[in-house]
Amino acid sequence: HLHHHKHPRRVQETHEFEAENYLLLVVIMSICIMVGYLMKKYKLYYLPDSAAVILVGLLIGFIAKMFTDEKELDFLSFSPELFYFLLLPPIIFEAGYSMRRKQFFQNFAIIVMYAVFGTLVSTFLIGFATYMLGVWDMAPVDKKDPMEALLFGALISAVDPVATLSIMGSPELNCDPLR
Repeated sequence: HLHHHKHPRRVQETHEFEAENYLLLVVIMSICIMVGYLMKKYKLYYLPDSAAVILVGLLIGFIAKMFTDEKELDFLSFSPELFYFLLLPPIIFEAGYSMRRKQFFQNFAIIVMYAVFGTLVSTFLIGFATYMLGVWDMAPVDKKDPMEALLFGALISAVDPVATLSIMGSPELNCDPLR
């Protein structure tokens, strides 16, 4: 607290800067919630909520880049730690908590079949297709070893199950993802 007595003006400016930015964060989150509400109200089903929120973020990011200084942009940067330790766990736990266990275990064999075998088939199809594009000089991949192309296939084939269940489980689609 000795620091506050040495430079009270600088401390006040820092406090105001952080308060303005937290207010901006709350406004951005409110805009995202409003966009989701309006999409449901006007039945805009061709664009998922997550894509709309990404577009809002891109627009706000573009505006911020055009009209703010570097210090402001550093404050608005998004750290991976924030995502992995603060935002991702509630998403995963909510998906697990709201899942109907009885239906999940009734369909467990089918879910595992799609999850494991579907991902493996997709990995090899995409991987070898990418490798062949490299062999034919149509993609910049290693022509001698297909491992790079297969790694790309594995990366692309890993579907986000939370997003899939979220989209399939939306009441607007009127379908049960676990039927």
